[in-house]
Amino acid sequence: MDPKPTQIKSYLSSRNYSRVNQKEKSKINQNDTAFDNALKKSVQGHSYIHWTPIEVIQTAVEWLGTKSENRILDIGSGVGKFCIIGAMNSRAHFTGVETRKNLVDEAIVLKKELKLSNVDFIHSDIKEIDFKNFTSFYFYNPFCEHMAISGSIDDQIKFDEEAYYFYQDFVVDQLKKTPKGTKLVMYCSPDLDISIDFDLKDMYFEGLLQLWVKR
Repeated sequence: MDPKPTQIKSYLSSRNYSRVNQKEKSKINQNDTAFDNALKKSVQGHSYIHWTPIEVIQTAVEWLGTKSENRILDIGSGVGKFCIIGAMNSRAHFTGVETRKNLVDEAIVLKKELKLSNVDFIHSDIKEIDFKNFTSFYFYNPFCEHMAISGSIDDQIKFDEEAYYFYQDFVVDQLKKTPKGTKLVMYCSPDLDISIDFDLKDMYFEGLLQLWVKR
């Protein structure tokens, strides 16, 4: 007797399908293409614009510190690339906050498949996050889509100049409240002005990656 459709559906849903090629797992934290291949096809195409290159992540993580007591927040984490690569290369704890639930879900899938215990992802607006829970921050121009004419991930975020500056100012205000010695890494984020409260310690990749410390 052929199984009923509901039985087939139940059987298929119980199967554990791994989207990450086992042979590629060791390459994910070393190769951008390997990381992209672990993603759904629908989000792979945004890698060049929206996901941080692994070489940049490795430089940032090394400077932020790899000890377990370090708690790093990625503001606008997308598919979680910065946090996942960071967690694979250090003992620090990474948290990514992202407004798009589909991207958070994608990040959580990768976290589980890679069996990472030092990374978490939160589906939330950055306004709901307490910056006091973190020792360091990563900022890769997460609000740029409010000002983008092209290159957006999808239509979930509308063109809104007022929202862009509101969120920029919110992050600056929260960073002002952080203690002395707080580290901030900025990548391709020329509009975030924190120079009044932070000292620029170094720059890499022709100035696109900036390393700051709260004075």
